[in-house]
Amino acid sequence: MSQLARPAGIDIASRFISQGSRVRELLSSADEIGAIYRLEGFTEALVITNDAFVREAHGVPLHCFLLAATPGMRDAAQAGTIEPDEEEVVLLRVTGTAALPDEGEMTRLRARAGFDLVREDRREVDQRRAAEQLIDALTEVEMQTSGVKCAVLGTFYDVSRGDHTELAFGSDMDNAYAWSRLRVLKPYGDTLRLITSFLQVMTDQEPSMFEIGTLRYASTQRREALARASGKPVDVPVDVNVADFVTHKTAVLGMTRLGKSNTMKTIATAVFRYAHEKQVKVGQLIFDPASEYAETNVQDQTALAELGAEHVIRYRFGATQDELSNDPGLRPLALNFFNEREIGPVSDLVADFATRANSAQYIQAFAAADVLGPEDPQTGQERSEQQWALRARALFYAALIKAGLEPPPGWTFWFPANSDLRGALPSLSHPRGRDLSFANNLQSGRGKVRVDKTQLLDLAEAVCHNALSDAPNQHVTAWFHTPDERVKAIAEVLLATRGGGYRVLIPLGEGYHSPAASADYAPEIYGDLVGGKIVIVDLSRGSEGVLQFASERVVNYLLLRAANKFRQGQDMDIIQVFLEEAHRLFDRDRFKDARATADPYVRLAREAAKYKIGMIYSTQQVSSVEQDVLDNTANWVVAHLNSESEVRLLRGRYEFDRFGDQIKQAEDRGFVRLKTLSSRYIVPVQVRLFDKAMIEDARAVAAGADGNRAGAQPLSAGQRAADGQVADDGQSAG
Repeated sequence: MSQLARPAGIDIASRFISQGSRVRELLSSADEIGAIYRLEGFTEALVITNDAFVREAHGVPLHCFLLAATPGMRDAAQAGTIEPDEEEVVLLRVTGTAALPDEGEMTRLRARAGFDLVREDRREVDQRRAAEQLIDALTEVEMQTSGVKCAVLGTFYDVSRGDHTELAFGSDMDNAYAWSRLRVLKPYGDTLRLITSFLQVMTDQEPSMFEIGTLRYASTQRREALARASGKPVDVPVDVNVADFVTHKTAVLGMTRLGKSNTMKTIATAVFRYAHEKQVKVGQLIFDPASEYAETNVQDQTALAELGAEHVIRYRFGATQDELSNDPGLRPLALNFFNEREIGPVSDLVADFATRANSAQYIQAFAAADVLGPEDPQTGQERSEQQWALRARALFYAALIKAGLEPPPGWTFWFPANSDLRGALPSLSHPRGRDLSFANNLQSGRGKVRVDKTQLLDLAEAVCHNALSDAPNQHVTAWFHTPDERVKAIAEVLLATRGGGYRVLIPLGEGYHSPAASADYAPEIYGDLVGGKIVIVDLSRGSEGVLQFASERVVNYLLLRAANKFRQGQDMDIIQVFLEEAHRLFDRDRFKDARATADPYVRLAREAAKYKIGMIYSTQQVSSVEQDVLDNTANWVVAHLNSESEVRLLRGRYEFDRFGDQIKQAEDRGFVRLKTLSSRYIVPVQVRLFDKAMIEDARAVAAGADGNRAGAQPLSAGQRAADGQVADDGQSAG
């Protein structure tokens, strides 16, 4: 399939359409400003212009797009009659000024005129009269002539495709004549919009376009306003193919408070629309450190969550029961440690936390103690291991209760105790002097007694205290001592016989555990993503350690499920991950660490493309992001960076070296340099403001698309690949 291009679905009424020429459309809305007088190889053009032309075109700013073509290309009467070799338009970008061949003489004349004006001004002569008297008309024209240096971005030309003609673009020139007759024009309006939103496509599928912002050449916008008022706007809309962002890496770079989050919200909204328009499920996972995606804030007057609870699920650390009851879109970012159905992830979490907090040998033994046991014991050995796990679990829950973690209201536990141990329990001494006579009245059945949280702690402490005493009860000893000593390992933490004991677990009550949680949040989040929801993980509350653990646990689970599907040859789920402050997650030192293979963010960066996981990451410290991550980034959104060392890292990528000075100098919020996978060149853009209107529009699109979905068939994996969503080679087909 040849690499043809479409004008991004823009409807441009062209007076040349009857001749079937698309390339001539590019010249329909443009002002002539001069001509090319020299080509420097195939990459640079020197343009001669005049102040009168520049004034008529409302200025030619740095980075301005220009077009170069032969004079006959603008004449409709010559369509089809000029040399085929000339049926093309060269795209240029202004990179600076250029000295004309006689620049020395021009400089002398300007300096002389300026000297005379200053001298006459000192005699209090009107400056305009002085200029008229001192400079003749021919000299004035020569003095207003100047040179502009331009980069050659490529060539537009027509390609026949079936019964129609399409516009194609090549990222170079394939010829350079010694004598150039190319006139140079500054485009505006529809012509300029076609250029800024031009995409290179490789399939028959129409790209899914989204207006991400407007063209903006410079920080100063005075002449931009004048051009708009005169009907020659240059602040035209810039459209992107949303499929470029799906399953690919996107970098959003810039200093704090210059619009990175606004850009990421805009991209998330665009992907949401795209998923509903294409009727394909795209899950979006957003880690929200400041609750600006989850909650309405002063700046936006809205939030991404206002797309509605049917589309957006929020998981919040520290969510209260009242919050959960009153908000259908809210879930707790915590586990209920006392839900026995979740004992597996709970024990893993507690073990991981404890060993991070304390590396002592007794903590290592506590973390290694098996509290799960066999799921479906068949042999005598397996049944014994199940009993040992139940005993360890009883002490495990007791240790959590002693550390201050509260079970849900009305929670009870079946404490494993045969008839011999039940008979011994009331007579045991308690280390805190508690009365154990209640043990005579406990509900029992099948070798267990039913206890509440207080009774469980009292019995567990009494049994452990007796077992570790100089004269233990024989029935207690039989219950306590297991071949692998797992019960003893937990007992030492419960009673704090070594070190801080249970006190190591106290911080778990600061957010890891929630009595209101009904299930493990990691698989719930994964299920929401697979279902095409936007999942916002609200990390605005809690300590750094708690939030880091929760986010890493979610990423680990996501990678685990993706790896399993990949190994089994199943279709991969389309998921986007949004990461703020990425320099902390993709730090070069983390990639060099020997434990990098276990770091979830290192794995995410390295394996995301393989698993069709798109990643949108933002940072102000480009230098700290691992080189592999930058090298595999497909889309670039670059706002202001205040350090030359940071900008230098971008200068070797695409044509960012041409924008280096502007990146350092222009501190305007939302003013970015944009390069997407489908675009062939960088476009300077003022990103749209994420606001309530954008949210309402997205909701309307989703409602309309969902209403039509009943009679439509969902896209197959092959169709999605053809549409550029899950291309097999990891590159967008759109």
